[in-house]
Amino acid sequence: KKLFLWVVFILFLNFSLASNSKKLALSLDEKKILKSIGITPVKFWLKANDFSAIMSDGRTVRLKDYYGRFVLLNFWATWCYPCLKEMPDLEKAYQSMGKERLVILAVAMGENVEKIKKFSKKNSFTFPLLSDEKMEITKLYDVKNIPVTYLIDPEGIVLGRALGIRNWSSPELMVFIKSRLEKI
Repeated sequence: KKLFLWVVFILFLNFSLASNSKKLALSLDEKKILKSIGITPVKFWLKANDFSAIMSDGRTVRLKDYYGRFVLLNFWATWCYPCLKEMPDLEKAYQSMGKERLVILAVAMGENVEKIKKFSKKNSFTFPLLSDEKMEITKLYDVKNIPVTYLIDPEGIVLGRALGIRNWSSPELMVFIKSRLEKI
């Protein structure tokens, strides 16, 4: 009787793991595309951690508010030169795809709302800048170096991660995102 229960348990566990692995759904070609543009594809199904943050305009948002769209979750700081260097490409991607298809959430590590509000006024970025003054989101995503960006699909699944400056408006990335959106 115990053996039968163990067999049933093992079968159930295998079925559960198999159903989760289907959700990753990155083909070999898609992994190659991500690698070619400097994004490291995840090796297993990984749900993005939800969080809430205050934007530069004072509104509070949650990651899950953006389910149904691709998200580039970017960690940066006003003092980080490489971070500032890649922001124009993030803006181009945001404008090119439209905020209904792609959202850039730029999490300012250790920066208060006033500081990012001044930064926002000084620069012409239209994507959401989020304050992470207490570094809670930074810790949630185990960020050690910046800039770092996570590519999150419309179902809230992390597809990849990029450490360092990238061309976020590259045609290859735009084609990848459009093709993934067509599958939904």
